[in-house]
Amino acid sequence: MPALLVYLLFGLTLSWRVLPALRGTVKFWLGLVFGLITLMWLPCLAAFFLDFTLPAQYTALALAFVGTACLALIRRREPDQPAPKKLSLSLPGTSDQMGLLLSLFAAVFCAYLLHTHVLLPHADGSLWVGQSTYGDLGMHLGFVESLYQQGKFPPEYSIYPGQRIDYPFLVDAASASLRFFGLSLRMSVIVPSTVMLFAVFLGFWLLADSIAEKLAPTLMAWLLFVCNGGFGFVLFLTGKYSFSDLLEGFYITPTNLVDEDLRWVNVICDMLIPQRTTMAGWCVVLAALYLLITALKKTVSEGSGRREFFVLAAVAGSMPMIHTHSFLALGMLSGGWFFAFLDQARKNGRLRALVMNYVLYGGVCMALALPQLLIWTFDAASSGNLLWINPGWVHGDMNWLWFWIVNCGVVFCVMLVMMFFLRGSRARLFWGAAALFALSNLVAFQPNPYDNNKLLYIWYMVVDILACTWLWEQLTRIRVRALACAAAGVLAVLGVLSGTMSLLREAVGEYQLLSAEQVAAAEFIEENTPADSIFLTSTAHTNPVSVLTGRNILCGAAMYLYYHGVEYQEREAQLPQMYQGGSAFKKYAGEYGVDYVYIGSSEYSSYAVDYDYFAENYPCIYQQGGISIFQIS
Repeated sequence: MPALLVYLLFGLTLSWRVLPALRGTVKFWLGLVFGLITLMWLPCLAAFFLDFTLPAQYTALALAFVGTACLALIRRREPDQPAPKKLSLSLPGTSDQMGLLLSLFAAVFCAYLLHTHVLLPHADGSLWVGQSTYGDLGMHLGFVESLYQQGKFPPEYSIYPGQRIDYPFLVDAASASLRFFGLSLRMSVIVPSTVMLFAVFLGFWLLADSIAEKLAPTLMAWLLFVCNGGFGFVLFLTGKYSFSDLLEGFYITPTNLVDEDLRWVNVICDMLIPQRTTMAGWCVVLAALYLLITALKKTVSEGSGRREFFVLAAVAGSMPMIHTHSFLALGMLSGGWFFAFLDQARKNGRLRALVMNYVLYGGVCMALALPQLLIWTFDAASSGNLLWINPGWVHGDMNWLWFWIVNCGVVFCVMLVMMFFLRGSRARLFWGAAALFALSNLVAFQPNPYDNNKLLYIWYMVVDILACTWLWEQLTRIRVRALACAAAGVLAVLGVLSGTMSLLREAVGEYQLLSAEQVAAAEFIEENTPADSIFLTSTAHTNPVSVLTGRNILCGAAMYLYYHGVEYQEREAQLPQMYQGGSAFKKYAGEYGVDYVYIGSSEYSSYAVDYDYFAENYPCIYQQGGISIFQIS
């Protein structure tokens, strides 16, 4: 915890120094984001020289501490800027206070979900997770623990040793860094995630407030973001699905029901809690969107905004290995808004300022981003089906327009009317964002087309705010105020009902990830085998070796490797032969450097295991609870 606080303090001090004109609440939020970016990046930069080891962690922490001290001692003031205010949190209005309170409430709720969804220990020693984390969590825990245990940098897949990780891993590297300072594997995930989630919720509120400029539409937009969902609740109210299905079934919710083409999932349930890279990406991209919109407004109206564009460039340049989809979405929005604001800049005589600021933005951003793209992203893009034409996203058999109405609900319905009446800067924001929506419905940017929602939700953030702002302006024209408030309340309920039902389901769901016997075996492995050992195991994603110990397994789950563009099929096909023992095992074990063979229930159910072969030829170093481990090398 003290290490995390040092990084956050650096970010807060930096925010107060580089953006002195912003109000305190905004600087507080941006400071949290800057601190989290530093936590993700600074230890990794040190690791290029010192590997991902304790010396690298102390070096990064010392740099953050010294940077904080230097920023705090700066007294110089630039002539065209106001004096930096003292490091204090001012609450100039009701909107900021409500945003802070609601964001804190949402973060506390998410902290409870993380508590129940991330390796919750039961009395018998087993470890449990939630509905949404049953699939993805094992991969992220493997990244965290292998970085911490093995220290190799740039890191390789512990579920496919020899293959460098090209997937955005920095949020897991942040958790691995906190492991060095005493946090358990479980808490190293929960603690920074809670801070990031608070930053996401507060960031969306402040972004909405900067566009809507009124409390009521800001609140409505925030609720329709946090509790988002379409009209899937109708299937439960009409009896096609029961509420026991909702509370007891596996992914039978009004926001995630594939059989009914309901795919617009709730952001908390299926994006932020289980998908750690998305959570980190949204934490950063909301700050980037706020800075971009602020900089555009200042540029086209005053010819200024260079400071905001420079800070934006630094934030955007950090994003590719935090969350590539968010970086891509920001690039699309930046391009769309550049062309959308060109005419206004020309009319105001600010065209040159806009072009020069964008040149600065693009130049600094690419100087920071290009090394990441060259080292990691382009290599991943060249090794899989990561870019292909896919009209209609994932609408299935449903009509495309009806699919979006049913899935996106109130926001999409309002948008269909609003887009014909929007004027001014809000129209420019809307039409500039339309390119992101169009491209995401035409092109898939990864093997799994569903993952385009990581782009679409960033479009939704903008459209949600604009739709609620426009809708509130129409409602205020109703002379009877009570009627206007009632109409807004009904629309808000229709907009959040599906999401609220999904959140209720997520709060009560629990699934066993690892049995007590698997946990005991993992503890033995961690205490008695070298950190860089290679184990032969099944490919199950609930593998205690890869999830808990940080050790390597020969080949992990296809559900991870395939969608990361890893060519795993040949090695996976060799596993059944290896478990049958004999010459095939000796050949492949020697080729891959297998150190141990793990045999448990998953291995018995997946392969024809010749237990006698291993028992006769290799020492059994562990045998308990139906699990055996043989030492090969």
